[in-house]
Amino acid sequence: MTDPADLGICLATLLPDPFNADAAAILSTLDAAARHGFGGVSAWSLHVMNLDPDPRVFNRAVRDRGLEVRVVEAATGWGASDGIDRDGDFTLDMAGELGAHQIVAVTLEAAFADGGRAVAGFADLCDRAAERHIRVALEFLPWSAVPDLASASALTAAAGRPNGGILLDTWHWQRQPGGPCPEVLEGLPAGAIQVVQLCDASAEPGVDPMGEAMASRPLPGEGVVDFIALASALEGIGATPLLCPEVFNAGLLAAGPSTFAGSVADACRSAWPSGRHPGPPDGGH
Repeated sequence: MTDPADLGICLATLLPDPFNADAAAILSTLDAAARHGFGGVSAWSLHVMNLDPDPRVFNRAVRDRGLEVRVVEAATGWGASDGIDRDGDFTLDMAGELGAHQIVAVTLEAAFADGGRAVAGFADLCDRAAERHIRVALEFLPWSAVPDLASASALTAAAGRPNGGILLDTWHWQRQPGGPCPEVLEGLPAGAIQVVQLCDASAEPGVDPMGEAMASRPLPGEGVVDFIALASALEGIGATPLLCPEVFNAGLLAAGPSTFAGSVADACRSAWPSGRHPGPPDGGH
């Protein structure tokens, strides 16, 4: 089981407006992550570029604070209906510059125009990632063409790439159609779950799923996600995913990024069971 002491926080959650963050705000998130004992970060490519068009500037800022970039988010063009992946190489190149061995792939489409083309696109992204010793985690979003763990598992299995896997966000896990599906998780191979994003979910879904996801996630342990059962299921299949807290909560963030980061760290380490430390990701090789 992955040790909850070793966390890589999603920097976007420490920004009041993650879609319009300036250099000072981005540096403040790195300061907050370092101050509260996070070992690494998951970074949006947007924030890397907002700090400086040269990714090495972001990388130096990260390493100067004793951190590392563990995940780069996100490749979105692999499932395009025209078969043209417009951001895959950009995301992979950035991960390479930052020394990250993991990227996230996600589709923002409500449905795939061609499911077979989407599988081929994901497989091709994984092949290009493998050349760089990088893993690709497919994130399922309840409102997207990949709405749940079962569909993410089916797509990655159809692609059949050893460095292709799944990102399990615990808010998405709770809100996926039909709710949590431990029977699906328990049937996956050990390497299928590459990343777990930690947050909680309220008992009743909000009227605006996207708004809830981006601004109203509870801290781990303050909602209804069964972290003990989830961790047990992951341990049962031998999974050792990267743990990346992703608590988007505008109310709690109002206290400032450092105070919020401390609350996130404490909540994650309390809610997620302790276990052995995972080995370093190797990009599927």
